[in-house]
Amino acid sequence: MEFERVLLCFQQLSGCRAEKLEEVTALVMSAMKSLEREIDPVKMRESAVPACEYAAACMAVYDYVCREAGREQMAVTAGGTADNSGDFSHRIKGAAELKREAVRRIEWLMPEGVFLFETM
Repeated sequence: MEFERVLLCFQQLSGCRAEKLEEVTALVMSAMKSLEREIDPVKMRESAVPACEYAAACMAVYDYVCREAGREQMAVTAGGTADNSGDFSHRIKGAAELKREAVRRIEWLMPEGVFLFETM
């Protein structure tokens, strides 16, 4: 898998702004490494690489959404009042389903043919 492709896919799926990408590179790399540990190298095929990169990006999106949902997302409006406009908690369920479906497509690459979904 190529990190730059996974990062680009992550950015497209998450909507993460370009100026925040440096903040999330470790998270994306961690998702990639986690997926690589799950894949049986004997079963791996070059044709499966794009699906693996997509799955790694989806895993990173889930981790990102969970992390952001746990942060306090207060902003100040033009009128000077506080606004909790950055609430990510409503996105957790969708990110979890995206991750499940992406990994389900490559389960045949796993030693037991099954991926254990870890939640945060």
